[in-house]
This record gives sequence, C-alpha cells and structure tokens, in this order.
Amino acid sequence: LLLVVLRGPEPAPWHIVLDNTIINLALALVADGLARFLSRKPLPALGIGVVIFSVLFWSLALALDPANVAIRTHGATGVTILCIAVMIWTLASDRSQPRLLRWITIFFLSCHAAASVARSVAIHLQETFREMPAATTNAQAIYFFEINVFITAYFLCQLLMVGIRLSADLRQKNEALSHEVNERRKLQEQLGAALATEKALREEQHQLLRMVTHEFRTPLAVVDRAAEMIAVVLPSPPEAVASRLDSIRQAVRRLVQLIDRFLDSERLDQEAMQPEQIDLAEFTGSIARHFDMTGSGHRLTFNMADDLPRYFGDQDMLATVVINLVENALKYSPEDTPVTVSIVVAGGDIVIGVRDRGIGIPEAERRSVGRRFFRASNTRAATGTGLGLYNARKLLEYHQGELSLEVPPDGGTLALIRLPLHIHSIAPQDPVA
Repeated sequence: LLLVVLRGPEPAPWHIVLDNTIINLALALVADGLARFLSRKPLPALGIGVVIFSVLFWSLALALDPANVAIRTHGATGVTILCIAVMIWTLASDRSQPRLLRWITIFFLSCHAAASVARSVAIHLQETFREMPAATTNAQAIYFFEINVFITAYFLCQLLMVGIRLSADLRQKNEALSHEVNERRKLQEQLGAALATEKALREEQHQLLRMVTHEFRTPLAVVDRAAEMIAVVLPSPPEAVASRLDSIRQAVRRLVQLIDRFLDSERLDQEAMQPEQIDLAEFTGSIARHFDMTGSGHRLTFNMADDLPRYFGDQDMLATVVINLVENALKYSPEDTPVTVSIVVAGGDIVIGVRDRGIGIPEAERRSVGRRFFRASNTRAATGTGLGLYNARKLLEYHQGELSLEVPPDGGTLALIRLPLHIHSIAPQDPVA
C-alpha cells in the first residue's frame, strides 16, 4: 500500500518494476522463512528466481504494452500462487506443529491465493469490457483489504507456531535436564560405591603392609640374633668369619630400616623422606661394601670426580636407587664384563651413571622401559617383576631428580641419575658440612 501511494497515479516504468520486484521478493522471503522455521531446507533459489522473473517480466510487459495492466496483474498472481503453493507444501509435510494449526494456516493461504486469482479475473474483465471500471475498482479495494486480513491471520498463526515451538523446546530441555540429573545421580552412586571399595581396599592394603612388616621383622630378628650368638660362641673367630658376621648384621639392620621407612610410612608420604648431608665418597663406599658382601664387588669400577659437593638428600632412598641399577647391570650383562659407576657434576646437576656391557634395550621398547610391571622382550629369561626402575623413578621424585636410560654405540646400557645441585646440596668447604 505504501509503495502504491508513493508512486502516484502515473508512475515511471522503473518505479513499477522496482515496486513489484520488492513485493514479490517479500513474499518469497516469507515462504523461505516458513521453511527455515519448520527446519526444512532453505529456499534461496526461490527468492533469486522471483527477483529475476519480476525484473525481466515487468520490464518486458512495460516495453511491449505499457497500458495493459492485466498482463502485469497475471504475473503478480502467478508469483503469489507459486510462493503460496511452496508454503502449503511445507506446512502439509511438517509434523512438528499441531495438525489443526497447520491446516488453519493452509486455509488462510488458500484464501489469499483465491483472492489473487479473483483480482486477476477482475482486471482481465476490465480490459475485456471497458464499461466495468467501477466493478474493477471495487475488486482492487476488496483485494487490498483481503491482503491486510490475510497478513494479520497468517502472522497470528505464526505466533501460535512460535509459542508451540518454544513450549516443545522447553519441554525437551526439561526432559534432557531430568535425564542428566538422573545420570549424574547414578554416577554419584557409582562413585560413592567405588570410593567405598577403594577405602576398603586401602584398608586391606594397610593391614597387609602391617602383617608383612611384622612377618619380615621376625625372621630378620632371628638372623641378627643368630649372627650375634655365633660371634659369642666363637671367642676368637677368624677375621673372614668376623667380617661376614658383621656384614650379615649390617645387612639385617639395613633391611629393618628400609621396612620401617617404606612400609610403615606408606600412609604419610611427607614423612617418608628423611634428608641429611651426604658425603658422596662415603656413599659410594657403602655401595661398594654392599656388593662386596654379595660377592659381586670385583665386577664394579667406581669413577668419581674430585671435590664433589655434599648433597642434601635421603641417603637410604638414593642407595636403594643406585643398588637397584647396579643389580640390573650385573644381572643383564655377562659375568666376565665390568660395571662402571661414575659420579660427576655436569650442568648444575650431580650425575650418577651406571654403565654395563650387557644386552641393552630394544629401540622400539625404550619409551616403555620404566613403566610399572613392564619388562623388555630381551629380559624374559631373567627373573624380575618390572618394578625396579619404576620404584627408582618414584624415589627420585622426592629429590626432584630424573632417571634416563641410554644405549651407547658400543652396546650395553647407560643409566643416568640427575640430581639438581641448586636444590639439595652444600659445598664441601662449608663449615656446616
């Protein structure tokens, strides 16, 4: 209506083409919007086609017969029927909206299509019978009135559809939320059951540790007492026997100390580490004495740098790590080959290396060595549980240290322990040391 009022009684041809193109495009956009709202495939081709048709058809009609209003009216009717047919098909194939509401909307669309056809017929009659201008004018007025009624009714139906869609979405979201709450409740119950099971298992583990601790102490106490009695029974034992007895008692005391540290303190990780100032030369000597007692000391070679600083750490933990690495080196290398233990300062770290000439580590398995219970494929013939290197890494974590395994070009394995000097160390000339 606004476009008709603005263009006046004798509009320019371009004005007529532009006005009808805008009106037809608007109707195509309404059809496309309905399809999108009902989750159908968008209809951009309909809008593009309507624009192209409107520009070409109205331009051609004005150029060939500018006085013939009927032909242009028939074109507008054709576009209206096409767009309404698309909208009716969209509504008829939809199942998301109530059937009654869809058919009421289809009824209003059909009425508008019928009104468009009636106007086209009225304009055609005017062109055929020139003596009926009043009837034609009345038909145009009725048609404009019908357009306003149609638009009001159509958008009222659209508002109802939007309300139903929002209600359905809200109901769906409530159902999804209710389902999620139920799932979370089930997961919470499962988590509670899992925590209860874990608590029971940890309690069983603690009971097992207490039992193992007690059962280990008893035979160790018997061994220690037997060694002590042997020394008492033999008033003047030979030096070799006395040395062996002393080694036995030292080994027993070390085992008891390890049991007290790493079994009884299992629940208190903060108390597991007992740092002290470590003289690395004495530390190396204790490692050598340990393997002398086992009869393997002759295979070990120790290389130490001069002026090593004192390291502030847990001596028992570090001794356990080094002994484990040396035992692996002895186990997985021929009996006639040496094992070298070196201690140097490099890059601000204390580096302890254990080098053997043994079977090495397969290249494809280097990343996996050190994981819990993992054993390399070339170690199956030897005994072991796959926990040695894993435990070594865990003990080094207390010192912020690292353990790496390398394969030298000439074979064997090189295990490197790196302990940060700037965290746990003091210089040997420090008076506190």
